[in-house]
Amino acid sequence: MLLVDVLEEHLDEAEFRLLQWERALEAPDFTLDETATREERLLAHLEALEDESALDTVLRPAFDSEEALRVSAATYALLGLGQVDEVLVRLRGAKAPIRAAILRALEVSEAPGLAPRLLELLKLEDTVLQAGVLETLAFRQEAPVEVLAHFFTHDEPRARVAALRGAPSLPEETVRRHLPALLDSAHPGIRAAAMEAGLASGVRLAWEACRKAVQAPGAHTREAMVLLALGGDEAEAARLVDLLESAELRAHALWALGFSGQVVAMEACVRYLAVPEVARLAGEAFSAMTGLRLESAYALPPGEKLEDAPVPPEEQESPDADLTPRPEDDLPWPDVAAVKDWWAQNRARFAKGTRYLQGQPFSGPVLVEALGSSPMRRRHVLARELTIRTRGQHRIPTRAFTHRQREALTRAQASAARVRAAPLASTLR
Repeated sequence: MLLVDVLEEHLDEAEFRLLQWERALEAPDFTLDETATREERLLAHLEALEDESALDTVLRPAFDSEEALRVSAATYALLGLGQVDEVLVRLRGAKAPIRAAILRALEVSEAPGLAPRLLELLKLEDTVLQAGVLETLAFRQEAPVEVLAHFFTHDEPRARVAALRGAPSLPEETVRRHLPALLDSAHPGIRAAAMEAGLASGVRLAWEACRKAVQAPGAHTREAMVLLALGGDEAEAARLVDLLESAELRAHALWALGFSGQVVAMEACVRYLAVPEVARLAGEAFSAMTGLRLESAYALPPGEKLEDAPVPPEEQESPDADLTPRPEDDLPWPDVAAVKDWWAQNRARFAKGTRYLQGQPFSGPVLVEALGSSPMRRRHVLARELTIRTRGQHRIPTRAFTHRQREALTRAQASAARVRAAPLASTLR
């Protein structure tokens, strides 16, 4: 009984630590090193569960709880114990939330021989299962090109998105026969994935689709804004600045502008520092471009916010209020006067027409360096840019365990000097 109690405690801790780790991966106030510290604690508890005596006492009963994080932790331990067959049987019979939890464990598991077993599942008739498994294979970077190509025209939209996101670059035949239709899809997720895959393949048509999406903004233009910011020049950044006039698009536009690195974007962020609804987002974007850390004198003390800041919906006393923590809730409130004073003193060292990242002129080495030091939630976009600019050669798995991320970063560092830093439009065919 004592051993069971100990194993139960390890599972409880693994469930809690898994939640903390997943939040860290999206956090605006965690770095890769800080996330690795959380990860060490998680892995210690997961490894403690890889004990044969845990199978019937705590791991299998965990699936009866129907608690996603608990199931994910138990799945990881089962895989570590070699119980792949059992995990795949449970996967096939699970309902949506539990299936997603099992797939998440499969994404990050380092159990040997998973790829062939997952590929077998793609032969089943369950299209929803196929989509989830393909997403997992794409995350693991273990989906063969010919398998991905089969799913570019699949009936299930999720599967098409997964295939596009999993492809390092698109085969020439896919570009010629399928990319135009994918870029024109009625499904916003497919359009966004096709834009990104097209850019990673060096196709100008994808860039034109991206510009078109931003010029006719709607409810699903956030991804196109980000891609335009990553690949555009000063004129493209100015187009995004114009979108700040729309209250509906303002938060998305600020997020995108933070990746543009242009002076026109910095100036726009300064103007919105005093607008309570987006002050923290403006500060985050300004910090990412200029390298000014919003802390100490440049941030309001903990617990303080702009005086006229409205009470956000999640803090209002409503039975329908969404109380789920958001990454942006942990952003600091900028000290408007201090940041504006800093900008007045430093504005002259930023040249118009030059793109900046963390205060440095943009280059391949600067991009890779930023991937190692930027806040976690920004690294996902930076990793996508590296994939695009290296034509799919370097893909940093920013939601995998940190040692896998570091291995990918080390490989990228070796060729960082060869990464093209020019606006994307000048590099596309």
